[in-house]
Amino acid sequence: MRDNIAEFEKRDAQLLAIAPDSLESAQSYFERNEIPFPCLADPDQEVYRQYDVKSALVSMGQRPGLFIVDGEGVVRYAYLGWQQWEIPSVKETLRQLDGLG
Repeated sequence: MRDNIAEFEKRDAQLLAIAPDSLESAQSYFERNEIPFPCLADPDQEVYRQYDVKSALVSMGQRPGLFIVDGEGVVRYAYLGWQQWEIPSVKETLRQLDGLG
């Protein structure tokens, strides 16, 4: 998504990552990887629980989740994966965004 930020901006979409980690760890990761969108730290995984993103030993840690939330706060698209590498492609995410308009 980092490499396609312009495509999201064209759709007036704001990307936001939520990391189940400390503020320091999340900030360090985002700086090292030059992520061009904000990240919120969720060390107690409160937001993860609200969105039903679970941690599981079989998925070697935190399961991935991708959500499209509209300006009213309504979740319009939700994807919860089972393994860390499972996440919708940028193409699929943009298709979902395009379908909202």
